[in-house]
Amino acid sequence: HVACRALIATLGLVGVMIYIFAILFRQISRDTVLETSYFSSIPHSMRTLALTSTMPDLVDYFVDDFSTVPIYYGIIFFVFILLVTFTTLNLLVGVLVNVVAVVANGEKEKLQISVLRAELLKIVKAVDNNEDFEISKEEFDKFLVQPELLKNLQEAGVDCVELVDILHYTFDINDNNIPVGKLLDLILQLRGGNTATVKDIIDFRRMITTQFFRLEDRILGFARVVSTLSQHRETPWPS
Repeated sequence: HVACRALIATLGLVGVMIYIFAILFRQISRDTVLETSYFSSIPHSMRTLALTSTMPDLVDYFVDDFSTVPIYYGIIFFVFILLVTFTTLNLLVGVLVNVVAVVANGEKEKLQISVLRAELLKIVKAVDNNEDFEISKEEFDKFLVQPELLKNLQEAGVDCVELVDILHYTFDINDNNIPVGKLLDLILQLRGGNTATVKDIIDFRRMITTQFFRLEDRILGFARVVSTLSQHRETPWPS
């Protein structure tokens, strides 16, 4: 879709430039040798300019005729060739090359994700002892020591330290069990080449909020213990 939009926009720009210069040459070439041969009408002028802009080799055929008219004819024609042939059409080539590169990188990344998911799924199935398609903390510890895991994660650019931290937090909020599909998605989200999204920011905010609530509960619990100990200390011993 991006390539089609770029192609249509560039061709439209080329068409507008050809039309404008066709009107210009039609007006200035009246009563000259150029009018009959190349610019007898607006459509004729557009055809001449379209051929010369897309096939610069044809410019040689116009050189002799342009030598019989004032020099500013040649300057205007040179400006047209510069704008259309050397700028706009080369811009189109650059855009198409960039689009092809982006599409190729996207397909390559999809292939890498597919291969990584398949490899991780094999390892997860090997440690999923009860075959419930959920990974517990104990199974996750076995998952981390698999020899093929580190190699696959490094090739995919996954931050292993962050993976352990995130998954331990995820275990805490999911009653120590994580579905296999969610585990694979979390691993793939931690690849270094991923860009941050709004969902990532919301998840980060939710994690920070949860941790603050837990910290608050611990502080309140500690305060209650300290208060209880203080009350027991202030209570006089029976005589």
